Amino acid sequence: EIAQCLVGSEMCIRDRSNAKTKKQKLTVILLCISILLMLLSSIGASLIQTDFGKVEVTEFKIPTNNGRWISGTLFKPKYASAESPVPLVVSCHGYLNNSKMQDINAIELSRRGVAVITYDAYFHGKSSSSNADIMTSTMTDGIGMVSVVDYAYDELDYIDKEHIGILGHSMGGMAVWTTLMYYQTQEINKVQAGMPMGFLMFSNDETFQMIDANVGIDYAKYDEGGYANAEGTGILTPSSPEVLAAINSIYPEEKKLTSAEIGKYYGSAADRTLRVVYNPSEIHPGMHFSSESVSYVVDFFSACFDLSPSIPSTNQVWFLKELFNLLGVIGIFLSILPITLLLLQIPVFSSLKSANEEANIISVKTAKKYKYWLSWFASWIISAVSFFPVSKLDAVFFPNQTAMTQASFFTQPSTNFIMLWAVFNGIVGLILFAIYLKQDVTPEERHAIYTQLKIGRTDFFLTLLLAITVFVLFYSFVFAGEYFFQTDFRFWVLGICTFTSDKLLVLLQYLPFYFIYYLSISMTENYVLCADPAKETRNVILSGLANMLGIFVINAAQYIKLFTTKTALWTDDRLYPMVVLPLIVLLFPAAVINRHLYKATGKIWLGAMINTLILVMIGVANTATLSFL
Repeated sequence: EIAQCLVGSEMCIRDRSNAKTKKQKLTVILLCISILLMLLSSIGASLIQTDFGKVEVTEFKIPTNNGRWISGTLFKPKYASAESPVPLVVSCHGYLNNSKMQDINAIELSRRGVAVITYDAYFHGKSSSSNADIMTSTMTDGIGMVSVVDYAYDELDYIDKEHIGILGHSMGGMAVWTTLMYYQTQEINKVQAGMPMGFLMFSNDETFQMIDANVGIDYAKYDEGGYANAEGTGILTPSSPEVLAAINSIYPEEKKLTSAEIGKYYGSAADRTLRVVYNPSEIHPGMHFSSESVSYVVDFFSACFDLSPSIPSTNQVWFLKELFNLLGVIGIFLSILPITLLLLQIPVFSSLKSANEEANIISVKTAKKYKYWLSWFASWIISAVSFFPVSKLDAVFFPNQTAMTQASFFTQPSTNFIMLWAVFNGIVGLILFAIYLKQDVTPEERHAIYTQLKIGRTDFFLTLLLAITVFVLFYSFVFAGEYFFQTDFRFWVLGICTFTSDKLLVLLQYLPFYFIYYLSISMTENYVLCADPAKETRNVILSGLANMLGIFVINAAQYIKLFTTKTALWTDDRLYPMVVLPLIVLLFPAAVINRHLYKATGKIWLGAMINTLILVMIGVANTATLSFL
């Protein structure tokens, strides 16, 4: 009997060793797959945006007035030269975005022989702030557009100076209007054509009296800001005042039209009187991801520059780049867990790893089933209900930033209101968790949970160091992709991009507050929603849904109302749900990270720290920073 026990113990040890070896191999394989996806993403996206080597894509930084600078990307057809100049389009993104949001237009124009500059507006991306606040800068110098046009006109000898166009979406569309008006007052009008997208407010008689250029307007039927138009909707008609103002600007009083056809060209590009108004069935952020709008951009500038490209405007490849970029998003998120688990094997971090993962799971057997579902519903319902009341407190706590003026601390308006919402929900989650511990678990279970929640000083700083290491390796992939291939990892409004060093200081200001939220959801997931290990997969999925459903419901309500009544549910506050669209995607994998790292370490801290660092940095790198720098 003793011999049989010894043999059984030896076999058990061998089985555990084999299982551990197998798991390590799977971890390495997963990391290799994630790296392969990122490499494929970068190579594929680079080939598409360079038109398989026919277009040179270059990152640039140009100095502007008073020590400021503009950063961006130049798409240059390879055959362009001083002897064979090509037209140029300067393109600007919208508020709280960056230059990469204009890639789809740059790709399609450049493969048809038009050079394109997409730039980070002042206060955005890698560009500096302006000497004035953001609204003043937009009104006076097109938030950097004038500086970019001047630079291209004066310094780029391969540009056809008679055929320079400007393009912009939302805030960038506003910049197009103001830049067109600026050059009309200059000795040399350097801009021959302008296409504002998603900004219709300036389409009036007074504005067109100050413009001497071809103008094409692209405005979405379901633009969330359509309520502010003359007819109270984004759906334009032949008699809409904004449409008639654009078209009639080229006619004398006696020949002005009483109705104009949407999508029809009026006037002549040769004498700068070409006019057209487009009204695609899209939402405001959908214009970043629209074959229809891209075809309008190509058609308009081809007409203005008297081009006859051999490639029809409907022949588009930008979506292939988006698909390759999506592979990168999947790959880089897949890399987080294997990187972390492999780092836990090295001596400096090995003390954080638990010897037996299954023993870490605390199964709360006394909690009633209805309490589980009550907790699950409460997680996202409170998130949804609190979103606007809490987020709009940004005007109280951060009045300057909310009013779009500069500040010294907490300089990102969008990150500020999301932080308020996150802190509120984090605190509510911690309170509900405390009530749960008091009412729904036995003293033994409560003691086991308290034991896991405790963390010594050494382990805390080791865990933090490990989280920082994962963060550095995560962004090393992003920086490598940009350095070698001029690409990043993104899909529609979700972008994982590089950043300048000042963003690290911005990140540090927000980390402690966001950590409250990510610690709270880690705690709720691992001790409440995943308390039954027999339903592990289901519980992790439900935890991910609980994280993101609140944001999803807010946006679903916004767009259901918009599509059914032609007016958004939230009009003046429309930016709030629009800005958090990426969180619908990001908060789901946060649950997977939390659960796997809890099982690996027996603590909730590592997952919460990694999620805080990476997810907050994704937001910080992608939005406006209203600083003085």
